[in-house]
Amino acid sequence: MSCKQDGRCPLKLENFPEQSCPLAVQRLKALRYAGRELSEEEEASLPGCPFAIQQQLANYCFFKYLDEFLPQEKSLSDMEIAYMCSISIDSVKKVEKKALAKMRDSETFQEISDVYGEDRILDDRDVDTEFETI
Repeated sequence: MSCKQDGRCPLKLENFPEQSCPLAVQRLKALRYAGRELSEEEEASLPGCPFAIQQQLANYCFFKYLDEFLPQEKSLSDMEIAYMCSISIDSVKKVEKKALAKMRDSETFQEISDVYGEDRILDDRDVDTEFETI
């Protein structure tokens, strides 16, 4: 555990919050009071920290959660991301698809792809079929 805060913290904290982050709480309340899932534009205009998550033990701080509570070798499932970020699983999948498309289109990715040739860098996966409802 590093206790060193990520540079993207809106409060520019040097270390992880020791108490509930006020900006994260503000964002989570705004999401709750919206009463519906917001569009990306609507969510971007909300007050508070865009890295707020539903995780009290991490003081609602995404970066603290990653550092202190998520083992290095584990990744979050779509369901966990949806819950912690107060969005639907469909939104998580949509964002993942956009991120993968942006990554594949990036100049750096193209350079890496040229180096590896026919070897796969990213598996083509259908994020819509990976999630099974319980």
